[in-house]
Amino acid sequence: MLFIWNSRELYAGCVLSPGYRMSNRRRAKVKDGEADEREGALAFKVLTADQTRELQALSIEHIQMKLCDIFKLDSHSTDLREASILDFYTASVWWGKEKAFSVQQLSGFFTLVHTLFDNVKEKHLSLVENLKEMKKMLVGIGAESGPDMQYGGLEFFDVNQAKEITNYLYTSFFQHYTLHEYMFSTLQAEEIIGTDLDVEVAKAADVPFPPPLDEGVSEEHFTQYIATPPPTPVPEPVEATADEVSELQMDEKTTENIFSELSVEDVKEVIESVAKEMLGGLQTEVAAKLREKENQLISKINKIHRVAET
Repeated sequence: MLFIWNSRELYAGCVLSPGYRMSNRRRAKVKDGEADEREGALAFKVLTADQTRELQALSIEHIQMKLCDIFKLDSHSTDLREASILDFYTASVWWGKEKAFSVQQLSGFFTLVHTLFDNVKEKHLSLVENLKEMKKMLVGIGAESGPDMQYGGLEFFDVNQAKEITNYLYTSFFQHYTLHEYMFSTLQAEEIIGTDLDVEVAKAADVPFPPPLDEGVSEEHFTQYIATPPPTPVPEPVEATADEVSELQMDEKTTENIFSELSVEDVKEVIESVAKEMLGGLQTEVAAKLREKENQLISKINKIHRVAET
């Protein structure tokens, strides 16, 4: 459904005619930039006075970074919803800054923008219902203050500013209302993006690859600093000297003389002592196992005798 209206038709019944003007008391509040303490005022509800002043002094890139920090939109680079919210908020603050809104007006305008956007995101209001909500917030603009007068919370704006705000919200928000509804009612598909990298390895060579240009490096520098040094020569085996050979021969002769001096009885005695030392523990272990087996057999025979006697 396509909604077409002009600014007067959109806020008809929301604000009073241009002939009305705000009282001197309410003009003084707008001039001084003070917060309206009346219950229901929309200034400084979402953005504080300090945050609004800081945003007014920043560039558009830094405004985006500041809003991202205020509303904790840390996933705006990958999440479509957070990216849309951050973009809409940034554009709205920048537009209010270009219109030279005061601190109170810019904070109140951002409350209006935030409320309308939140109505789609959280409350899922239809276009007509959201227009009614905006109408409630624009009530009282341009009217003289009185005890029976009702206000929507944005009465610190004048009628011309209300027209500009209405036109801005129509072109930036209500004209794309169906798109916003779809965005906040449909889950974003996750995409996994992979990249294959082909790595080429330099070929093996005796010299660094690729070889240097002939005119780029002198042969002396190439040989001294670039070329691969020759392999270290393998040390040759050292021949034994005459003294070392004679000592080895003497050790061999000494060993032979010791064995030649042993008799048959000495060899038998050495073998018997070694056998006793190695097999003594084994003999004791075998004897213990034999005694254990013998005890088991005796107990079985005794059981058989008892059974036979009974």
